[in-house]
Amino acid sequence: MSQVMSPPSFYQSPAWPPSTPRPEEGELGHNRMFYPNPDPVYVGFWRRALAYLIDFLILWAIGGLLPISVWGERVLDMIYFVALPCTAWQATIGKLVVGAKIVDEEGQRLSILRSLGRYFAQFISGILLCIGYIMIAFSAEKRGLHDHMCNTYVLNKDSELYS
Repeated sequence: MSQVMSPPSFYQSPAWPPSTPRPEEGELGHNRMFYPNPDPVYVGFWRRALAYLIDFLILWAIGGLLPISVWGERVLDMIYFVALPCTAWQATIGKLVVGAKIVDEEGQRLSILRSLGRYFAQFISGILLCIGYIMIAFSAEKRGLHDHMCNTYVLNKDSELYS
């Protein structure tokens, strides 16, 4: 004689406590942007690639005009990509041209340390066949590995909160 028993209570999904609102899907365990706009517009792969090409041409022209060594070019490169995102522009000149800005998870200007970390994280994004950059094309938030590592976002100027 076997008696059919109901499964133990731990197999059933528990009811969410009524005093707390149920979290949105993906909210638990997911690092989301704490930005007032619920649907910010992110800048995609090709526009970011165009921005980098513009930045490269600017730095190439400066390097051609000024008699500086290879190490001097590296320092100039680092100053350009670290300092400009920390200014009121919140972007390099290339990103300004394509209408983008770099923000932290709260939509604010990057600190100098976060910008420096993002600069060095970009080398990690490019180490293995540029997979860290290719991630931008397939990510819903259009974030590369360096953006994930430093918790940054690149927003489109058409985003409601671009200022």
